[in-house]
Amino acid sequence: MTPPETSEQIEVAASLWAVKDRPLSPEDEAALGTWLAGDPRRRGALLRAQAAWSSLSRAKALGPSTAWPAVRDAVSRRKVLTSGGIAAGLMAACGAGLFVTLRGEETATRTGEIRRLPMSDGSIAAINTQSAIRVAMTEKQRHVELVKGEVWFKVAKNPERPFVVAAGDARVQAVGTAFSVRRRDNGAEVLVTEGTVKAWFNGADRPAVILKAGDRTFIGEAEAAVYHAPEVVDNALAWREGKIALAGKTLADVASDYNRYNRTQIVIRDAALGGERLFGRFSTDDPEGFSNAVAQAFDAEVTRTDTTIYIGVKKINDGSTEAETSGIGQ
Repeated sequence: MTPPETSEQIEVAASLWAVKDRPLSPEDEAALGTWLAGDPRRRGALLRAQAAWSSLSRAKALGPSTAWPAVRDAVSRRKVLTSGGIAAGLMAACGAGLFVTLRGEETATRTGEIRRLPMSDGSIAAINTQSAIRVAMTEKQRHVELVKGEVWFKVAKNPERPFVVAAGDARVQAVGTAFSVRRRDNGAEVLVTEGTVKAWFNGADRPAVILKAGDRTFIGEAEAAVYHAPEVVDNALAWREGKIALAGKTLADVASDYNRYNRTQIVIRDAALGGERLFGRFSTDDPEGFSNAVAQAFDAEVTRTDTTIYIGVKKINDGSTEAETSGIGQ
């Protein structure tokens, strides 16, 4: 008698179906119907996987993992799957190395690249520009080391295998939730978009903090303060949709954000102009369009070389300078 599927097997299978190209072929439609009918838990798992994948697929800046063609091909080769067949298929896929599973295996992004990555437990990772992770999946724990940069995780629920992210000495643990971790020199910034996570600083003599959806905190040597700021969290994670949310940031800070995503660097030549606060959203891969908008809004002078965009303020008749204090990108 075939043993019943575990929740993790169902989540992984649901992720495979969620990432398959649409529309499905008649054969795959029949296979999906058979799979859904085999266990009442499967439909909910599929809806969760589809929602997570859809939120990432909207981003024009997001590219698939280098392992993605192999995952897609493995899915397309499947025939009608029974409850036993799906488990066998998943074991074969994992054995073929189609997912990030090996201890110490590193997945990294280049400048301007944002990658979405299916994981072997059914979780999904969105890896921001200039970032790197190492993943180790064991029977008792799912462990991710954030080597550098920033990653957003949609975690498949499995209470028996905690999902732990390490960023230096900062630790974040979740069971089934969605959150991001950005590694800094002195700790890590944590933003929660769904569910609940626990975060702490390794070796510190103080309790962990609990964060819920819409919360943010910084995990470092000092005691962590938790702030409930859903709009701030949403703006900070606009990169998942290929956007930079200006959201009252200074021009200098926005220029720094653009410089993370592009080889063409933005340099602000006037300190006062750099302190102007901006509003709106721009594409991460459009420093030219952003600079042109700044020039128009602030009557700024923009000069360019092959690698750099310089932004300064124009001279007015009396020899002084001026910059309008208005937002851009509304």
